[in-house]
Amino acid sequence: MILRVLTLAGGIIGAGVAAQGPGFSRAYVFEIEAAERTLSGVVAHFDAAASAAGLDREAALARLRGSALLERRRIDLTRNLERHTTLDAQVPRLQTAGPFLRSYYLLRAPDTEALHATAQMFLPTAPRSRAEVIFAAIGFVAGTAFARLLLWLPTWPGRYRRRRALRS
Repeated sequence: MILRVLTLAGGIIGAGVAAQGPGFSRAYVFEIEAAERTLSGVVAHFDAAASAAGLDREAALARLRGSALLERRRIDLTRNLERHTTLDAQVPRLQTAGPFLRSYYLLRAPDTEALHATAQMFLPTAPRSRAEVIFAAIGFVAGTAFARLLLWLPTWPGRYRRRRALRS
């Protein structure tokens, strides 16, 4: 009886955790969009400053050498330009994706800064949409199976020995 209750508890915990997937991925998309807009402004400002100096982006980055401060600024700008390029490619794909595909993209290649910001601001809620209920059902099945496996593992060697003793 206790094993059944613990298995059910594992399923309920799995359902509660998995039901947060669509809401978290939706919040992640909002965070990615905000980061992309912010980086677009930074890139546009840098490109405007470079063109005002008569340089293209690569030449302007190459000119930012000399002191430790300029080198640090060049590294930051290079990182921002690379992140802007990846976010610029991710945003349209995430905006058009449904909840299942958004969760897949989130697990496959997350932006770590946006992921941390989303995790800090995210508040769990009860399932409200069809996708959240489906995620909860999948989480219940997976949580139940995982709990059952964890409860079965300690008894496995004893069962094997018992069967072997009964055969001889």
